Amino acid sequence: MSVIANLDEFILEETEHGIFLTLTADDDQTMRVKVTLDDLEEIMDVIDEVFGVEVEAANDEEAE
Repeated sequence: MSVIANLDEFILEETEHGIFLTLTADDDQTMRVKVTLDDLEEIMDVIDEVFGVEVEAANDEEAE
């Protein structure tokens, strides 16, 4: 198992070979993994758990 510390960006792309998630750390370390739709659902659940409150608050500010 690899670890990407200090996540700088992530890119989600769909190709003819599947769906890929590319993660890049602020030290330019990169990991590219093939994911399924089920994987994406789990990833989104984790993102929502970790960042959901902040994202909702930011969305509320934009709506005003």
